[in-house]
Amino acid sequence: MERYRSRRLAAGLSVGAAAFSIAACNDARLEKLATGISRDSVLAIINEGATGDSLARVYRQETYLLPNKEGNVHVANILFYSKGGEKEAAEPSLAASKTTPIVISDGKVIGWGWTYYDSLAKANNLPARAAK
Repeated sequence: MERYRSRRLAAGLSVGAAAFSIAACNDARLEKLATGISRDSVLAIINEGATGDSLARVYRQETYLLPNKEGNVHVANILFYSKGGEKEAAEPSLAASKTTPIVISDGKVIGWGWTYYDSLAKANNLPARAAK
C-alpha cells in the first residue's frame, strides 16, 4: 500500500514538473530565471530588448512583509511579469493568466509562476488571484 502511494506521489510530481516545463517553454525569458538571482538580474532578463523603462514588462508589483522560520519578517516583492508589456494602469482588466508572478524575498528570487504564488498566498493570507 505504501509503495502505491509513493508511486502516485511520484507520478503527480512528474506531471506537475512537466506542466511547469511546458508553461515555461512558452517564454524564453522565464526559462532564464533561477532561484537565488537578484531582483536587478530578474529585471534585466524580463526586460531584455526593452529600452528606457526598468519595469517595462512588469504589469504590476506588490510588496508584503511576511514572517520567516525564525519568527522575523522579510520583504517579499512580487513582480507580475507581462510578456507583452501591458501595464495595469492602461489595462486594469487584463486576465491574470496573461501575467506570471515572480516572487522575490529580500532581493533574491524564491520562485515564480501561479502555482508558487498560490501556495505562498495561501500560507500567508495574501489576496488570491485567479490565473485563468
